[in-house]
Amino acid sequence: MKTPLFEDETVIPEVILRYWNLPVTHLSFIPVGDSAYSYRIETQQTPYYLKIVDQRTVVGHRTATQMEFSLPFQHFIAQQRLPGFAAPLPQHTTSKTLYAVHGPLLFALYTFIAGETLADAYPLPHDFIVRIGQVIGALHSVQTPHMLRQRSPQDSLTVAFDDALLANLASLEHISSTENVYLQQLRELVWPRREQIRAFLAHAHEYAQKVQRVERSSVACHGDPWGGNIIPAPDGRLVLLDWESSVIAPPERDAFIYAGYAGGDFAAFDAGYRAFHKEPVRWNPALLAYYAYRLQLRKLSHWLHNLLHEKLDDMQYENDLEMLGFHCLDRFEGVERTAVELSRMLPPA
Repeated sequence: MKTPLFEDETVIPEVILRYWNLPVTHLSFIPVGDSAYSYRIETQQTPYYLKIVDQRTVVGHRTATQMEFSLPFQHFIAQQRLPGFAAPLPQHTTSKTLYAVHGPLLFALYTFIAGETLADAYPLPHDFIVRIGQVIGALHSVQTPHMLRQRSPQDSLTVAFDDALLANLASLEHISSTENVYLQQLRELVWPRREQIRAFLAHAHEYAQKVQRVERSSVACHGDPWGGNIIPAPDGRLVLLDWESSVIAPPERDAFIYAGYAGGDFAAFDAGYRAFHKEPVRWNPALLAYYAYRLQLRKLSHWLHNLLHEKLDDMQYENDLEMLGFHCLDRFEGVERTAVELSRMLPPA
């Protein structure tokens, strides 16, 4: 989120003391992310990273549901000490849970990881992508406990949000010149591209149908290992942040981000992945393409809903409009082009 929690922030030290028994000496808002409020929490001995999820919003409710799996999964992964890899460790409350709920707000506390992410380092250097491939290969080699696997969200290879997306898309037609100026800008940005969006959604469904017919292996996936969720640590390890999208899924679920549509280098990722994973890897080009389509559709659905239905301030309106234009709609053509290139580069699985 780009603006702090709109509730009285004095609730934060009260919750941290009550549920983690940690007296807060200072807190600083961190303007990152789209699904949670982020803070650096200073205590008498050590800093922590805090996420606050507002379950009153659609994205907040979905994120809180995902954290039922992602928090214990991240806690398990962070303790594995994988080579070249690290993750923030979720902190148990005094009652041994990994989160606390105060009214509509969910609180999760983590070890604080200092450093800058790779969000502004694009295009990522070849050697970084090789290292990311190695880290993802290490993650995918982990044998997840059966009880955790059972709690994993189902990666059903369907676009579950397409009805809401189409309904919100259709509603843009009725935004008039008397509406909120940001809603007018939203209509100007999206409505002229409605046919492209419908075609893009249809292509996503076509790829989903292709991959439904093939046998797929499943591994422990981070779910969103792009550069903005990676911090290079001083000791040489790569730290993966934001595990709310984690899932047991085909390995393509993590690999597609480096397939090329957003400036990736799939050959470099593949080389790093194979260097660690050792076992033969045969990437499914249809799965890689499908996940790329689905990510952009999920982003479009998220920002359309936010702008049309959620209570936003001016800064958040401006941010979401910018993200919708430059990190979603402007990538449609690249996704389509990459899907064709992948089918040529990789044999069908």
